[in-house]
Amino acid sequence: MSRTQKKHEYLPFPFDKVLETIADEQKPCITTVAARPFLKWVGGKRSVLPDLVARMPQTYNAYRESFLGGGALFFEIQPRKAVLSDVNFHLIITFQAVRDNVEELIKQLEVHAKSHNKEYFGKARLKLFMEKNPVKVAALFIYLNKTCYNGLYRVNKAGRFNVPIGSYKNPTILDEDNLRNSSKLLQGIIIEQRPFTQIDIVKDDFYYFDPPYHKVYDGYDGGRFGDAEHEKLAELCHKVNRAGGKFMLSNSDTDFIRNLYKDYTIDEIKGSRTISCKAEQRGKENELIIRNYE
Repeated sequence: MSRTQKKHEYLPFPFDKVLETIADEQKPCITTVAARPFLKWVGGKRSVLPDLVARMPQTYNAYRESFLGGGALFFEIQPRKAVLSDVNFHLIITFQAVRDNVEELIKQLEVHAKSHNKEYFGKARLKLFMEKNPVKVAALFIYLNKTCYNGLYRVNKAGRFNVPIGSYKNPTILDEDNLRNSSKLLQGIIIEQRPFTQIDIVKDDFYYFDPPYHKVYDGYDGGRFGDAEHEKLAELCHKVNRAGGKFMLSNSDTDFIRNLYKDYTIDEIKGSRTISCKAEQRGKENELIIRNYE
């Protein structure tokens, strides 16, 4: 987490009340709202959603995702009870604004859409880390996400967003219908900023982990997600398993990852690799889906 982000506090939300008012057990793949991810995200799971959905447990209590990103799997299965989290402050602020203040967010995005050009983009990059109003922060975040190169989130050593503008002729900065539908879907959903090491472990809950992939993209939120972080995540999965929870994890197909999860079910699938700016380095590569249930 950057120095700038440390100044912000988590936003409060009535967790207990929400959890008490939603049914205790749910099944995956209950689609009720025409909503899809409103952010582009490196490592997003759209291309492998059928593989993920096919391997989800038949029943579970709450759905928990602690590397939220664009939230592709959440939007696909639309669980009635969920806890979504990420270490990225701006990402969480944005999801909360879509949930709680979507109409004001749309008004802010209208301004960005009308003003978009290279000079405006440069000013917005600087303003993102100075703005204090949560809805304006969210609007800046969505605007930059839709107009920067490849939807990449990257910060420099000072914690400032430093991705260059993308070469888009007519980027979709504002999609009112999808934002409103996403807001409906997010009602009653817990959204919180916290690192994966601080998530709650609850029996019968289902955990989906989609960390920065091993040896592919370990720079995240201005920090680094290296071998030590992958080992911590594996230990967390062991704790979930011992507590009677269910987990599914996506990661690179490397010997290191296979060894960390050798006691669990490991499936190989083909996933799209799109982070590189060089076309010859993109394409389908093996990745793993790991679970502690059949």
